[in-house]
Amino acid sequence: MPSVYLQTFGCQMNAADSNGLAHQAWSLGCSFTETPETADILIVNTCAIREKAETRVYGRLGQLKSLKRPESKLLVTGCLAEKDRAVMRSKAPWVDALLGPREYGAFKALLADWGVPTDLPPRDTPLQMPSSETLDGGADALEYSHLRSLVSITRGCEKFCTYCIVPYTRGPLESIGPEEIESQVRREVRCGAKEITLLGQNVNSYLYEGLNFADLLRRVGSIEGLERLTFLTSHPHDFNREVVDALAEVQNVAPRLHLPIQSASNEVLQAMGRLYTVEEYLEKIAYFRERLPGWALTTDIICGFPTETEHDFEATLELVRRGTFEYAFIFAYSPRSGTPAATMTPQVEPQERLRRLQAVNSAQLDSSRRFHERFIGETVRVLSSGPSKKDAAKMAGKTGHNVTVVWPRDERTLHQAFVDVAIDQAHSWGLIGQVA
Repeated sequence: MPSVYLQTFGCQMNAADSNGLAHQAWSLGCSFTETPETADILIVNTCAIREKAETRVYGRLGQLKSLKRPESKLLVTGCLAEKDRAVMRSKAPWVDALLGPREYGAFKALLADWGVPTDLPPRDTPLQMPSSETLDGGADALEYSHLRSLVSITRGCEKFCTYCIVPYTRGPLESIGPEEIESQVRREVRCGAKEITLLGQNVNSYLYEGLNFADLLRRVGSIEGLERLTFLTSHPHDFNREVVDALAEVQNVAPRLHLPIQSASNEVLQAMGRLYTVEEYLEKIAYFRERLPGWALTTDIICGFPTETEHDFEATLELVRRGTFEYAFIFAYSPRSGTPAATMTPQVEPQERLRRLQAVNSAQLDSSRRFHERFIGETVRVLSSGPSKKDAAKMAGKTGHNVTVVWPRDERTLHQAFVDVAIDQAHSWGLIGQVA
């Protein structure tokens, strides 16, 4: 049967899409290879969020041109396949086919056109596919790669933030039926997944025939065998008390909420098209803190967005200094052609964007370290990721709060999914401990 080489660029949504494509190929009897030179079908799932991501993809396509065999087929999928549909064939004429994020229903038909038999009984054994992380970690990492799975609950986005190209590449919001979502979750649990992350550009916009996101959380959370449930990403405009109440009810949901604020300036939020004010955001997280004490609140912040003044920046910095967030993903604004923000004036100079990012990052590291110090002397339950990438003599994993934990390799727990670790050190990046 044909062998497939699959490489994924970009976000977790792309990783989930790749997983879906892999399951389709696997069900038809395809195998997977780590080497493009030996593959019959090469798939590159692409990202277009930033121009740097596009450059990386085209660079990789150039490499694959010389690596692939003449009879092999090269398929490009994902956001860049949609965005550059009209020009990719001229920029990379050795590409055999393109599928945008809304076209994955045609994947099996394309495989049939390329000689993959589709009349055989479907294979329902656990998928065996090296991920990009597995390739880095070798055989040891492969043992743990199936423990976490991503399941999409929506496609597209309707928010049109002025810095984001996703609505133009993934199309309008579409909610996936709950039966299909539950079926995917059950399949992943049967294959050994302990943690499921529900994915959407804005999970709080989920609505299918009257069933909203809070309802979906309750349904998925009741699936037998699912030990840890998470979700990404929430949008403050649609995040509400009903969702918080559902989180308080679902016993296996991980104690972490990711709620991107992006800026603590109402003027900047308006320029971003974010549809909420700082005051509204703080009111919502106040209820969240009241109902779910002890949970981690994480966020996204963009520094140096067009029109951001020093006063705007200081407001964001002060919010971080107050310890509002347990962790933050902090970015310097990067102009993206095709989005309204790219032509806004005034633009903040790149060097100033970097200065602001470094200041916010420094403040957040202090807050993260203080949060992690709370766990010293406690024993935490960690879902293993396998050997630490920095030291193979140690193991690494994540707590339910999504905190990284590192501990010495121990043969007693080497093959366990969950490990109890007694914490004795805390750092801004995470925790260190010993097997309890």
